[in-house]
Amino acid sequence: EHTPGVSRDVESDEVFVVLGGDASIAFDDGTPTIDLRPGSLVRLHAGQRTTWTVRETLRKVFIA
Repeated sequence: EHTPGVSRDVESDEVFVVLGGDASIAFDDGTPTIDLRPGSLVRLHAGQRTTWTVRETLRKVFIA
């Protein structure tokens, strides 16, 4: 769960499905921004540098 706000992270290998909320992930390497909503399925790669902007508390289930 991630509450509203902005945070930066260096990712590990992860696959997740969004259960609830509204957010986006921007990537420092120029990868297009991903909008997150319930049902979104995302794969992140180890070492990616990201900025998470959470507008509504984000809930997800993940495998890392």
